[in-house]
Amino acid sequence: LEPAARPPTPPAQPKLRRDYVASSPQAARERQQRRSDGEFAACLDADALDVAALRRLAWNGIPNKRRRAQVWRCLLRCEASKRAERREHAAARRAAFHEAVAAALLDVPASERDPGDAQMLRQILVDAPRTCPGSPLFAHDRVQALVVNVLYVWAVKHPASGYVQGMNDLLAVFLVVLVDEVSEGDHVDVATLSDDVLDDVAADAYGLLNGVLESLDDHYVHRQPGLQRTIEEVDGLLRRVDADLHKHLDEVGVLLLQVTFRWINCLLVRELPMRCAIRLWDTCLAEERGFRTFFPYVCAAFLCHFSDALKAKPTEDVHLFLTSLPTSNWADDEVETLLSEAYILSTLFRSAPAHLQHEPDGITPCGGFL
Repeated sequence: LEPAARPPTPPAQPKLRRDYVASSPQAARERQQRRSDGEFAACLDADALDVAALRRLAWNGIPNKRRRAQVWRCLLRCEASKRAERREHAAARRAAFHEAVAAALLDVPASERDPGDAQMLRQILVDAPRTCPGSPLFAHDRVQALVVNVLYVWAVKHPASGYVQGMNDLLAVFLVVLVDEVSEGDHVDVATLSDDVLDDVAADAYGLLNGVLESLDDHYVHRQPGLQRTIEEVDGLLRRVDADLHKHLDEVGVLLLQVTFRWINCLLVRELPMRCAIRLWDTCLAEERGFRTFFPYVCAAFLCHFSDALKAKPTEDVHLFLTSLPTSNWADDEVETLLSEAYILSTLFRSAPAHLQHEPDGITPCGGFL
């Protein structure tokens, strides 16, 4: 008798490495970031910068923190669009800043300083050590001196607004990004940076700060009409997309002015961890005049994000919750969700701003909320 035929052997199944399976989502994200960084490099290295293409890339975030500063300089037009002209343009821009520092601070004896400028300088000297409390970077004397120089020069050159508290928070974001660009490794040691490097950081920070503040020129002048307009836009959005939350805040006596003034004045820097604020700014800077046109949708989405928690709280807890929002553990995923929700709102309402119009609630300037 012939032996019975054996059943065919099934094909061997490929073995999946446990470490690969466990890390595959992260590995996929890292591969995407490398591809994205390559696209940024190609865009920035072109003979002539395609700003529209750079905006499209930056909208989804800038994966390489050492490339971010250059991208932001290009988006804010602090860097020449032609690659061959960038070095000369940067040298001239930095020299102009250092001359302005000398003219405003070094060449003016304290006894001859304008009283208004002297008062402004005193306020900046008070605010500089308060910038990003707990951060080793901003605890360093050299960085605090840099903060004073940048803010005071900007204020003197823009007398219509001068220095407004909260500008130091905006400057802090730029300084973190710029120091990332010139630092080696993940840990920043200011002591290892030369004076020349920090001088360049200061000049670049001034240019970036100026780029943002010029797009918000009516946010910081007398009566702050631009800031009031943005608050009204956020109020109109909330009425349309979360009427229950709007009603709840009204019933517990919370004015939207109280909630959003600091958000808009400081562009959410005080409400988010620094890395989250930086990621948020990637997108806002990628939008044309994004802190004016897109940021109201971000604020509305940010408030709606906490809608359920706010509506469940009694009156006495709402104010406390809003002054200390639970964002300390936020990371990129939360910011991506926030930006997605803001984008949806912008697509719904940006082309029909009349839908947001309503009778204003008697908004008045309120610098005291900082």
